[in-house]
Amino acid sequence: MNLLRTAQRFTLATVASLSFGLVNADTIDFKAMAEPGGLHGESIWSTFTYNGTGYQLNVTATKNGNAAYAYLDAGNAGLGVCGSPTATGLNKLNQTTNSGNNLCNPSSDDNVTIGEVLTFIFNTNVLIENIWLNNNHDVDKSLYNNTVDINGNAHTFTTNLGGPADYPTNNSYFVAANTAFTIGFHGAVEGPGDQFYVSKMLISVPVTEPETLLLMGFGLMGLVLGRRRTIAGRPVQ
Repeated sequence: MNLLRTAQRFTLATVASLSFGLVNADTIDFKAMAEPGGLHGESIWSTFTYNGTGYQLNVTATKNGNAAYAYLDAGNAGLGVCGSPTATGLNKLNQTTNSGNNLCNPSSDDNVTIGEVLTFIFNTNVLIENIWLNNNHDVDKSLYNNTVDINGNAHTFTTNLGGPADYPTNNSYFVAANTAFTIGFHGAVEGPGDQFYVSKMLISVPVTEPETLLLMGFGLMGLVLGRRRTIAGRPVQ
């Protein structure tokens, strides 16, 4: 096999590894964060910020089109929306430690329900490999046959995991840097147990490693040298 073909194949393989093989994976566990002793405990946020491996995430919330609050709810729950905090809750916005319980008015308005939307913005391109939701604080504690809105698309959970349980979407979603990715309530009518929390997300962030760039450089050099020798009429076997 001549050196030119070898260099070409080597370079293509290296580019492929850059495109698909090198990622940082991270699980954002909102449910664990909200628990006593977790990263934040139960707390209320005008903008919730999470610094992951190779990325930063900012989460905001709206209710009926108006600014609301992202809410970390303890007790086997996760991330939801609060439309109107109590005076105590308003005084404890964005704390990094446990803000206490029942900071929303009413206290039950801390999940995602009619008219409520969570907006996720990453500072770099990411692949959301999976999302888990639950309605562990509601009537049937199951999302089976419930439909949610994920980035403008209806998603119905067709597998019955019983309850309480975290239901995976089993879908992946590419999110470009600094663009909005939304999760909201689907429809205008709430049935039994239709409310939900975002339990966790599995995130992959493409990275470029110096070693791989070096290998690609060697491949490109070989390709150029082989091309020059072929042009000169001296192909190398």
